[in-house]
Amino acid sequence: MEDCHGHEHPLEILDTRVQWADLQTHLQKVLMTDSKCRKTSFASKAPGSVGFLSQVVLIDLNWFPPIPKLPKRVVLKVPISKAHEGLPEDVPTPPEKMEPLLKALFEAERAFYEFYRVHEHTETSLPPIPHFYYAARFEGNHEYLVFECLQNTHSFHVWDNFNEKQIDQMLHAIAQTQAFGYLNNSSSQPGLNLRLLDVLYDECFPRVEMAELLRKMPAYFGQELEPLVEKALASSDGFYDLRVEERICASLGISQSLVHGDVWSTNILWDADDHDKLRAVLDWQMTRHGCPATDLIRFLNTCMSGAHRRQNWERYLNKFHDYLCVEMRGLPLPYTEAQLVDSYKQMYAMETLLYMPPLNPIVASANLEVAPELAKKRKETVAEKVRCMLEDIIHFAPFAPRSTKNNSE
Repeated sequence: MEDCHGHEHPLEILDTRVQWADLQTHLQKVLMTDSKCRKTSFASKAPGSVGFLSQVVLIDLNWFPPIPKLPKRVVLKVPISKAHEGLPEDVPTPPEKMEPLLKALFEAERAFYEFYRVHEHTETSLPPIPHFYYAARFEGNHEYLVFECLQNTHSFHVWDNFNEKQIDQMLHAIAQTQAFGYLNNSSSQPGLNLRLLDVLYDECFPRVEMAELLRKMPAYFGQELEPLVEKALASSDGFYDLRVEERICASLGISQSLVHGDVWSTNILWDADDHDKLRAVLDWQMTRHGCPATDLIRFLNTCMSGAHRRQNWERYLNKFHDYLCVEMRGLPLPYTEAQLVDSYKQMYAMETLLYMPPLNPIVASANLEVAPELAKKRKETVAEKVRCMLEDIIHFAPFAPRSTKNNSE
């Protein structure tokens, strides 16, 4: 069929380096079909599609012959490195450092989805994710992931605060993720034991560069934060350690849990008609085994006000642990609630220090084309969260394990 894609038509999909013919071949294999994609199939960039570490493309598929069960739209995710446009405060990272990072993150996400696919028909609860179709291996600059495109969805941003129903569903989803890993022995899955923190922070964004970004935050969020920034950085001299998750679990005598690694507002999809209905958790590229409190800390830091988090974090940990008890289906629990609280206290300072510095360029980039009044309101909301996070880094620093290695180089 001349009007269908084939290898004689090696057309790239937008600027992704992925060819239509390759995508068609791979989808035909996983969908077990001989139907082909007509050349009227269409690719478009998703809103906010070019992130820091990936590009997302929506693919509308016109199959011939048409078969009702075949997906009409899929999501193509391609690893790519791109700075936040128009923001000179970003710390530049040489391309030779980004390639190993992109590969590590891609392989971690591919490993998670393939592990999920193997166990998705077991009786264990599953974390909510889009259906996964295919992952091309990281080679030849043609790597990509293909997912179901969830229709009629909505996402929040870091300046939005979740309500109790939304918080409750996310606590349950994090519990499902951990139980899914424990019950199916995710620690044996190749690709899920990569030292992603080493690759991300030691090799690409070392401590000195993260500190540089952190010191630029007061200029954007308010100069009154400057003393807190310096005090937080000074306290980090004792606890900065990229192996802290392993050390905390070892000291508490618990097994590392399967963690998403980047649970924050934009990686969570809600129903567009019912914002209290969770649809999926996205972007599993930081998936690894780590401290049980890691996802909880990032989620609580970003998805509610700092004041609300401070007043309620222990109550939320209690609710999360109750969900974990249910999801473990009567099997021995991997840790007690007291151990979870201890891991939160010990992990808080390091996890928050790693997450905070990029907030400045993220918020500034998102506010470039909005009305000044709205940009001001958003910035003030995030500034409150940032101030509380800085104060709590200082507060929880004494609980953090003392580092035995200087990671500042």
